[in-house]
Order: sequence, then C-alpha cells, then structure tokens
Amino acid sequence: MQKTIFAEKSKKAQSKNLEMVGFSDLKNKGDALQIAGQKIGSKQYVYAGHYWTGGVTCVDVTDPTDPEVVANIPSPDTNTWNIKVTVADNIAVIPCELNFFKPTLDGTGKYTPGVGIYDVSDPHAPKKLCFLKTGGWGVHRSWWDGGKYAYLSAGLDGVRGASGHGSEGITRELLTLDMSNPSEPEVVNRYMLPGQLSTDPGSKWKPGQTYYVHEPQVYGKRAYVAYWDLGFAIFDISDPTKPKLLSHQQPYPENSGGNMHTTLPLPDRNLLIITEENTAALGHEATHYVKVYDIKDETKPKFLSSCPTPKPPAGSPYKTFVEKGDRFGPHCIHQNRTNSMIRSDKIYATYCNAGLRIYDIKDPRNPRESAYFIPPDPEKIYDPRPYDRLFDIFHGGSRIISTQDVFVDERGYIYITDMNAGMYILKETKGS
Repeated sequence: MQKTIFAEKSKKAQSKNLEMVGFSDLKNKGDALQIAGQKIGSKQYVYAGHYWTGGVTCVDVTDPTDPEVVANIPSPDTNTWNIKVTVADNIAVIPCELNFFKPTLDGTGKYTPGVGIYDVSDPHAPKKLCFLKTGGWGVHRSWWDGGKYAYLSAGLDGVRGASGHGSEGITRELLTLDMSNPSEPEVVNRYMLPGQLSTDPGSKWKPGQTYYVHEPQVYGKRAYVAYWDLGFAIFDISDPTKPKLLSHQQPYPENSGGNMHTTLPLPDRNLLIITEENTAALGHEATHYVKVYDIKDETKPKFLSSCPTPKPPAGSPYKTFVEKGDRFGPHCIHQNRTNSMIRSDKIYATYCNAGLRIYDIKDPRNPRESAYFIPPDPEKIYDPRPYDRLFDIFHGGSRIISTQDVFVDERGYIYITDMNAGMYILKETKGS
C-alpha cells in the first residue's frame, strides 16, 4: 500500500477544459448522491437524493448561475435513505433503503424498504402517489425513463443461497413495474439471473462475493444490467414480462476487480460502457475502471479498452490519488436519459477524490481524458461517520472531496454531487 498523505484541505478547484458556472449547498443539505433532471416548459429542474440529511431535494436550475431549492421530499424515517432518484413524465421514482452507512440508527432497527412514487408536475409541491414495499435492504439504483415500465433493483431477504456484502439471505432481483397507473403500479415480472444464488447449478459464487442486481439500464427493447461481482447481462425485453437472456459475462475475478456498478449502452455505435465502483479507501481494493465493450454481437460482448486512470495535476502534493487519501476510483457516469444530453462520443464519470473526468471515446479502443474538474474540499462536513480510514476502510467518514454522481442537461450544463460539498454546475470549454 502506498503512503497516504493527509494534506491540508484544498481550497481551490482544479480543472482542465471545464469552468464552474454555479453552486448550491442544497439549502444546507450538501450530502448528495444521485441526480436526475426534468424540463417543464421553459423551466429546468434537477433532483438530488441525500445520504444523511434526508429525502430528495428539488432545485430550479433554469438559471444555472443561481440555482434555487424549491422543495424537499422527506425520507420515510431516520433509518431509511433516499440516495437514488429518477424522474420522467412528471413522475419521480424514489428508491428507499436501509441507511447502512449511518453509524447509529434510531434504536428501533426499523427502516422502510421499497420505492416511493411522486407526482412532480409541480416541483414546488411534489405529491406522493403511492409506496411499493419490498424486502431486503430495499430498492437501490433503478431505471425509470417514462413510458409504461420501470425496472427496479429490488431487495429480497430470506433467500437461500444469497449473500450480499456478507449478509446471508440478502440479494436484489430485477423487478419490472407497469406504470400505466403510477398511483397503483403493477408488478409484472421478477427475475433472478441463473447463477445468482450459490444453490444454482454451475454457480461460481464464493464467500465474500456479492451477486445481485445493482442497476438496470433500458434502451428500446434491450435491458443492460450490472450485477456487481456477477458481471453484466444483456436481455431482450420485447416482452417486458418475460425478459430473454441474450448474454452474460462475469469478468471478475480473472479480468476485473468486481463491483460492477453501471452500464451505459451506446446503440448507435454498438458499444457498452461499464463502471466498476471503488468502495474502499486508501487503495484497499483492486483498481477499478471505466471500460468499453463492443456489443455488435449482443450474444458475445467483446472487451475493447479501459479509460485512463486519472493522475493528479502538476504541482499536487501527492503522486497518485490513492496517496491523496479517502476514496479514489470510479462511481457513476452520466446516462443518456430523457431530458438529458444524449451523446455517444464522450463519457462523463465521477472518480470520488479525483472529481469529474470526461473521456473522449471517438476511438473506442483508445479513450483519452479530455477534461476534469476537482472541486475544493468541503468546508462543512455532513458525514457523521468516524474518521478512521486505517481502521475502517469501507465505512469510515469522508473529509475531503468525494464526487459521487453526474448529470448533463440538454443545454450542456453538467451537475456533480458530493458526500459533503453540495452540487457544482459546470460547462465544458472549447478545448474539451
């Protein structure tokens, strides 16, 4: 392990080919993760889910230089977090799950696993339509992009042969909802990938590995699903009630550090982007990457390349971002959703203590970094976890910048969130 430098807090942003346009502490709720966007008439809004301060914040970003918080949708209880949110067709789908990062629960041990569905046709006054309860830890990063169906990473418990992050009997299934009536969504399919359970014939599962649905992505008649240590799968969902498996690849452990987090299909180029999330501090996990696959033959995805691992800017007091301390590695990427920037020649990826990185993939076999933005370290700390990085490398608190998610709106404005530092709004410059 490399020596870690706990440097003085960085008070200035570091950037290349990106400029800061605006900022919001989200009305003293600077602990944010997933961010989604919605356009209503001439107005542009974004929605950010929170780790510890609770709920989902609605922000008017029509003027990106002056973002205005207009509402907050509260969490069901103090043990449940709403770190994820998706919005389309004036409907917000908000996953609810156990806040397993919270060092001290409220004493009851109770939380609310499932998904809340809200009418956000007026973002200033969201209206709850219904709540669908699930099991396990609840619903995690899911797909709702309007239309008839939503695809959830839905929790299950008491499942023989399942193990999620060391918890026996815990896993997540791919659950499909008919959203024709969002006040009464109908479950039309539940799917478990063959090999997901240790009891399945041919399963490669070993103690310490986690096999579950982390996130589905849906484009047209295809679903692309990240399964953490189980890799990724492509499905034909011409009939959403009966997904047909086209291919499944499990690069871990031979060709991957595991933790497959997100997929991003680029159908116009027959490409699939995948990210492997870094969850540990101080380099205590294998190096994780943003990777590019050729999916011209959907039954046999072919690995093409990995995006370059970020390096610190010249003059930094550390030689690598691992030395910088806290958490370094990929987390989320901008996804080509409705009401967002749609493009297939660039990847917008968050890298925790290395901020936002933008990759040019015009040549998919040779991605290059074209821009980056590393925010200054947070002045206020919302993270209540003890700051003991050497003892608890997975659940210790964050004290420096930790960029979590990225969303790019149709106008080209880029929004990034952080565990402590709020939301930054950026714009690419000509060199990017």
